[in-house]
Amino acid sequence: MSRAADTVRADALAHQTGGRMAGEARRQQILRVAMRLFSQHGFRGTTTKEIAHEAGVSEAMVFRHFATKEELYNAILDHKACTGTFDPCNLLADAITRKDDRAVFAQLARALMQHHEQDTEFLRLLTHAALEEHQLAELFWDRVVRQMYDFLGGYIRERQRDGALRSVDPAIIIRAFLGMVIHHSLNNTLWDKQRRLLDISNERAAREFTDILLGGVTSAAAAPARTNGKTKRSAVAARTKKSTAKKNR
Repeated sequence: MSRAADTVRADALAHQTGGRMAGEARRQQILRVAMRLFSQHGFRGTTTKEIAHEAGVSEAMVFRHFATKEELYNAILDHKACTGTFDPCNLLADAITRKDDRAVFAQLARALMQHHEQDTEFLRLLTHAALEEHQLAELFWDRVVRQMYDFLGGYIRERQRDGALRSVDPAIIIRAFLGMVIHHSLNNTLWDKQRRLLDISNERAAREFTDILLGGVTSAAAAPARTNGKTKRSAVAARTKKSTAKKNR
């Protein structure tokens, strides 16, 4: 988003509220500008002076709304939590209640990829944060990634107790799953925007990644149930073929 667009949005909000929300509108404008510049130039390559210039305010105004850079970084995460991220607990509640492993992982994969696709700026910003070993990366890890591991880990352990999933460290299963999803998003966002290497829909990618994951971690006892009848039909076909071969001898 351009500097002009940021200013127009802030001024429009202030006008709609009769000026009463001008302070909050300005704060949100500064926040959006900061996120855009951080995602483009990294944290080390962006100064508060540049943020102020792009936002059309003084540097003192930036610090009036964000007394420290740490406060600004926390505000970025808070802003994303309110406007752009999803709650996996609510998203997967029904699938988890039904203990539908395929739905749990496929729905989560699809939601993550859609979120990354719709907010490439934040994905780039987090990449900069990780590469620069920036504080924002640690904040995001503690507030988002660790919670994701705890949430999915709890479900996986329950399914392992049910005998549905193999006895594998849940963190390994989660790492394998998120690795596929996030690597796919990073390819589409950073390295292969034209999707020359792999051009598939998020729906198909979520389905295929889920098949790969469950193909590796579903227990032998539960394997026939996870394919919605495909495994059973294959077994029947194999027995029929074997029986026909005997008759033709």
